[in-house]
Formats: sequence, C-alpha cells, structure tokens
Amino acid sequence: MNANIELLRIEFREFCSQNLVLRHIDDVFTTAGFHETDLEHYPSGQRRSLVMSFYESENWDDIETVRKFLNVIENTLMFSFIEDEEKEHLRTLCRKAGFEVDSNGYKVHLTGKGVGKEVKNIIFSADGPKPEIVLSDSVSNDIEIVKNAEYCLVYDRPIHSHGLLWKELIEWWKEISGEEKLRDIDASRKLYSRLEKSLTSPPEKLFWKAYFKLFYHDMGENLPALVPQVYLHYDPYTIRQLGGEKRVVRQRMDFLFLLSDRIRIVIEIDGKHHYSEGDIANPRLYSEMVVEDRKLSLLGYEVYRFGGYEFKDDNSAEKAIKEFIEKLFQRHEIIITAT
Repeated sequence: MNANIELLRIEFREFCSQNLVLRHIDDVFTTAGFHETDLEHYPSGQRRSLVMSFYESENWDDIETVRKFLNVIENTLMFSFIEDEEKEHLRTLCRKAGFEVDSNGYKVHLTGKGVGKEVKNIIFSADGPKPEIVLSDSVSNDIEIVKNAEYCLVYDRPIHSHGLLWKELIEWWKEISGEEKLRDIDASRKLYSRLEKSLTSPPEKLFWKAYFKLFYHDMGENLPALVPQVYLHYDPYTIRQLGGEKRVVRQRMDFLFLLSDRIRIVIEIDGKHHYSEGDIANPRLYSEMVVEDRKLSLLGYEVYRFGGYEFKDDNSAEKAIKEFIEKLFQRHEIIITAT
C-alpha cells in the first residue's frame, strides 16, 4: 500500500472519531461500496474500531479500493452538520496525500502530483569527508554507512502527512545525540549550529539564517524543517578515483523541504561554480544543471533556484526569501501564524 494512502487512512479514522457517530460512519462507507457490517457489534465509543473494520474488509493494493475510499471522503464532505473548518481540514489532508480536490470542495480525484515513493532515509548535513554507503539489503533497498558516518546525519523516521517539522527534527536529534533531557529551545540552538556547519557558501548561510529569522517566531512548532545539504544521488567513487570522470552531475542539493511524504521542495542557491569556470560562463555546466532539474521535476520534485546575485546584500536577500517562502507555503496550504 502506498504510504500516503496509509497516512490518509489514519488521519481519516481520527477525523471520523471526532466528527461522526457510528451511523454516519456506516453510511459513508457502505454508500461508497464497502462491505456492510453489523453496527450492533460496535458500542458508541468504538468509532475507530468501526472504521478499521471497513478498512480491513478491502484489498488496498487494488486501485478500485482507493477510488471507493475517496468516495467515502466525498460522502463525508457532503454532511451539512460538519463545520466548514473541519471540512477544510479534511480537504487539506487529501491534498497533502497527493489527491486533488475540485474547486467546489466536494470531489476528490486521483493525481500524479508529488513523488510517489516513500521517504526511507535522509542523509544530510555532512561537515567532513563524504560518507561511504553500501546496500545492506538490496531487496529491501536498505542502506548502511560504513565509513565517515560521524560527519553526516541520517533521518530514518516516517514522514507524516504534515511533512517534516523542525520540532520533529529536534526530537529526533535529542534522541540520537543522547540529549533527551535538554530543553527544546537549547536543543534547537545546538541543532541549528550543527546543521549550519555543513553550509559552505555565504549565500547558503544567508538563506539559512534568513529562514529562521523570518519564520521561526511566527510558526513555532509548525515550522517546516529546512534540511541542508541532502544527498539525493550518490556515487560511491570520488572524481579522482574515476580518473576525472563525473558519472553523477549533482549528488547533494542545497536545501530540502518535505511538506508531506510526497511534496518535496528542492532549493538551490547558485554560485558561479554552477554555470562557469572561473569567471567565464560555461554552457556545458549550465546545460548539465538544467537537465538535472528536469529529471527531478519529472520525478515529482519541485525545484527552485536562487541566483547568487540576488543575495548581493542582506536586505534585498531577506526580502526575496520572505516573498518566496510566503508564496510557497501559501501554494501548499501551510499557515504562517503566531503560536
């Protein structure tokens, strides 16, 4: 089963337990074509159990089951007694899972938006030699870092429908660093400094600092994690070992947002080395860069680039970053508000 469907099922089960009674739950599922069940087996306090019984009656590897499930959600959105705010929350959950909701807000459609594969590992923020990675289980696609693991970080927890938040990155880091007793604010400062160490160029550091300066206070615990220096592609050999050949054009991306398990935003801050050799523009380097961008876009990533010239001074850079992040979050229905 697709990880996004699984997350949406969990979210919808909780939605039902908070907004519907047993009779309503039975109605929305059976009307959509799910197998009927005996309500007498479910006392009033067992709304989650009733939802799970409907889930367990179907084969979720069948696309028709997914279509029926979307019909269940559509039936739920038709209830007049559910508050508009709760309905909009349900629509947002659908969009986060990669489904389209029509302009009227009542029809939910299958869509190919976003990246279809689940996140298994995020290898990021290397501040030393390149990590050496092997497949420890090629059937399950499990990886293991066999050398230089101490210089990078690996996030291997599930990504939820709301994406990866800064607070979740802090909780993970406290655990893997043995700092569980540290106050969140102190852990946040330490993690911030550790991640900043992996940034090498002044424009990258400016983007990093501006993001937290502009949005940390207002968003608090709901702040999406800005993950720096993420390995997206990987070649185990160095260019020297390959005799000067470069088999993978770009191994690391400057920054990554995970706004859900599907919605992945790549941000690149372009210095001269992206498109020139010394002070001379190089069409080959530029072409390699845009080819890689197209590949990522076709896989479902959103790729955004900033030119280093945009960061010629702090004020103009912060203005550009603020405008971009606000529009990006608005596009993905992420609310910027004080907590």
